[in-house]
Amino acid sequence: MKAWVSENGHGIELREIDVPTIKKPGQVLLKVKAASINPIDVDMSQGYGREFLGAWRKVADFDPSSSRFPLIPGRDCSAVVEAVGADVHNLAAGDEVLAIVPVINQGTHAEYVIADAKFCSKKPSNLSFEDATALPYVATTAYSAFKIAQVNQKNAKNQRVLIHGGAGGVGSMAIQLLKSWGCQKIVATCSKDSFPLVTKLGAIPIDYSDMEAAKNQLISLAPFEVVLDTVDSELAKWSDNVMGVWRNCVHVSIVSPLMREIDKNGIPIGLFSTATKHFERSIQSHFRGRWFSYAFFMPSGTCMRQLSTFAEQGKIVPIVEKVIKFDEMVHGYEKVSQLSGRGKTVVKFE
Repeated sequence: MKAWVSENGHGIELREIDVPTIKKPGQVLLKVKAASINPIDVDMSQGYGREFLGAWRKVADFDPSSSRFPLIPGRDCSAVVEAVGADVHNLAAGDEVLAIVPVINQGTHAEYVIADAKFCSKKPSNLSFEDATALPYVATTAYSAFKIAQVNQKNAKNQRVLIHGGAGGVGSMAIQLLKSWGCQKIVATCSKDSFPLVTKLGAIPIDYSDMEAAKNQLISLAPFEVVLDTVDSELAKWSDNVMGVWRNCVHVSIVSPLMREIDKNGIPIGLFSTATKHFERSIQSHFRGRWFSYAFFMPSGTCMRQLSTFAEQGKIVPIVEKVIKFDEMVHGYEKVSQLSGRGKTVVKFE
């Protein structure tokens, strides 16, 4: 099969490699129809996570010689099931699915990929493969953050949430998840030209470019039970000031220094450095009955099932900016690396 491979953390190359095989009874072999490109794919192709994920790989394989490279990036896809493991009973060959792949596994920027059946869900019938694949990674990342913040379908109606970076991939999906859950109030910072999109998705837009005006608007809309950072900014740090006091409010950020600190300093020092930054970031909040935490992309079968249902019902819609061909993957990586899009870049395989 053809696959885009990073041999040593210095970009990707198109290679001809063997089709992967099912090794565990809960796995499925998927023929990829479309995949999205996310910033994490670009970063990992350049060596991001080399130290931590390399150590994880050694433990997972029970093999000290295991290496993170060569690496196939890609964390999500829409696909057709080619074969299933012995313990898979909810999927069959020929089914159209959405899939998410953990960062420790080989990814979806290849013609075939192995996925865990529990992280697959039926592709919404009202979406094309290209549109559908824009959903899983950003939805799962937002869902992971909300799980840390203890926001879910059962309690969202009582929550007021502020999202920094509401027009980005994760931010726009976070708005849609909250809206689908019936969230009481959603406010999102974004650029002024993103106001129509953010408003359409169901949030109150705040222009981040004028810091003082943004602060005053946020104060007037406060308090918030949850603040979600999808971007790192001074306004995001300041927004602890618009959280409730002594109400167990949560500020959660998906912009974690963990991987880069470990890549730079090794695992022991990297963990210590990240813990120190977390302490410095959270100590003042703790004195006011709030707490701060980092969140990470973590595959979730529950999220995938909700995602398929909400997309089928039209409660969640994909935001696709550009569809490229499989052999244009390098161009797609270059585009995503600029971090300037207002929708997903998707790769069509056929």
